[in-house]
Amino acid sequence: MNTYTQFTGTAGHSNQMETASLTLAVVAMISCFFPYISLPCGAVAIIFATLSRGGQMQYGTKALTGMILGITALSVTIVLYASAFAFIYVEYGSIEAFLKAYSEMSGMDYNDLMQQIMPSTQFP
Repeated sequence: MNTYTQFTGTAGHSNQMETASLTLAVVAMISCFFPYISLPCGAVAIIFATLSRGGQMQYGTKALTGMILGITALSVTIVLYASAFAFIYVEYGSIEAFLKAYSEMSGMDYNDLMQQIMPSTQFP
């Protein structure tokens, strides 16, 4: 008698994955200003929404909502940070010029500021 069953690829719908997808997507939307939180949460929300289908062709309601919110959170985060870098380049010309202007505004020495950003590098 064979005690092993063969996986047929028709696994059922996963409510836990749907809930995880929706939860991570909401966290990603709330934390759009923090890319180290938003980007991984949004990506994992999309993955969980996709995996929650199992062998079915349609997404559940929570999975679809998690997928849409996850994609939206990723898009908003990427656009937000791309526009911030674009503003810096348009306004100051480079990151280094921005850091010099920041050091003048904050009263910090430019070399001290660079030493805080990259501690292992020596600056003239």
